[in-house]
Amino acid sequence: MNKKIMLGVVSALVVVIAGVVITLQSNAHQKTNQTKKEQSMSGMNMSSDSMKMSSSSTMQMKMDGKLPEGLATAQDPKYKVGQEITLKATHMANMKNAKGTIAAAYDTKLYAVDYMPTDGGSMVKDHKWLTMIDFTDKMAHKVGDEVTLDSDHMAGMQGAKAKIVQVENGPAYAVNYQPTNGGQKVMNHLYLAQDEIEARN
Repeated sequence: MNKKIMLGVVSALVVVIAGVVITLQSNAHQKTNQTKKEQSMSGMNMSSDSMKMSSSSTMQMKMDGKLPEGLATAQDPKYKVGQEITLKATHMANMKNAKGTIAAAYDTKLYAVDYMPTDGGSMVKDHKWLTMIDFTDKMAHKVGDEVTLDSDHMAGMQGAKAKIVQVENGPAYAVNYQPTNGGQKVMNHLYLAQDEIEARN
C-alpha cells in the first residue's frame, strides 16, 4: 500500500509539474508573440518615420546649382566674388557658421515666401531667399502679394503658388560653402542677404 501511495503521490506530482511546465511554456510563447508584435509595430512606426523623412528629403536644396541669368551684377558689393566668408544664416541644416566663398553678388531685392509644394509636401513657411526672376511674371513685389514660382531651387517649387512674407534690399549673394557636418560641398547656393554673411580673416 505504501508503495502504491508513493507511486500515486509521485504520479500526481508529475502531473502537477507537467501542468506548470506547460503553463510556463504557454506564457513564454505568449510573451514571445507579444514581443514580435511590438517589434512589428515598431518596424511599422519606423517605416512611417522613414516615409516622413523621405517626403521631407525631397525638399532638400540642390548641391550644385547654376548661377541665375537676368540679374544685374552688383557694382560695389560689401563682399566680393571669391572672398572667404562665414555664413550666419540658418536657412538649411548645417549652414550656420559654415565656411564659404562668394560666388556672385546681384543688385536685386530678396523675397521670403510661404508656398505649397507641387509635389504634395507640406506648406513651406518663410523660405529664404528668392528674387524677382524666380516669379513667373519677373516683376518686383511687396509683402502680401501672391505669386507663382518659376524656380527649381527646391523640389516641388516650380509652379507653386506662393505669398510674399518679407522683402529685403540687396545685394543678393550666391555662395559656395562646406556644411558644418562635413557633408558634400554646396555650390552656388541662392541666396544670402548681406547681414547673413561675415568676412573671414
